[in-house]
Amino acid sequence: MKTLPALALALLAAAAVHAQGDQAERERIKAERATIDARFAAQEKACRARFAVTDCVQQAQRERNAAVAELRRQERVLNDAERKRRAAERQQELDERNSPEKRARDEERRRQAVIEQNERALRAAEKAQKKAEDEAQKAAKGPREAKAASGPQGPQGSARAPQAPKSHGPTAEEAASNRAAYEARIRAAEEHNAQLRARNAKRSKPAASGLPVPQ
Repeated sequence: MKTLPALALALLAAAAVHAQGDQAERERIKAERATIDARFAAQEKACRARFAVTDCVQQAQRERNAAVAELRRQERVLNDAERKRRAAERQQELDERNSPEKRARDEERRRQAVIEQNERALRAAEKAQKKAEDEAQKAAKGPREAKAASGPQGPQGSARAPQAPKSHGPTAEEAASNRAAYEARIRAAEEHNAQLRARNAKRSKPAASGLPVPQ
């Protein structure tokens, strides 16, 4: 059994063939109308050289009207066929848009988009966490203690204790808090992905029959 995309391609190909055929028919009708007009002009000119000009011209006019009426009938047939074909194409497009395959593809694209977004968020959180941990380690180490001889002397002559360096990064407590928040975001993203997979698996299961099991 052909899938809907294959049927859609077949219909599009058939529509293209029909459109080319209709265009050729319209060109033929246009050429025949030009031929009819030229023939009538020649007949009218010939009629004016005769004695009964009016009867001759009227006869030529009747012939022209009959030929043009037939061409108009052919054009109406082409127009009706084109309207029906376009209506069928629109219906086919609606059917394909509402098909289970199309809905499944859209749902899969949405699921992948959510997963990719969560992965980007996790990578950004990991990068920020690593930077925070590096800064916390640098702040914990601190500069080397200054030598007593090179330090300024206090009132007793002993070396003055160096001032504690100012930390430009987060403290150990802040780093631990950042790590806990990062792990919470990871757990939330994993739970969200698990819920998505559970919903998709539930949708893909066939509906259970409501009929009782025969004894």
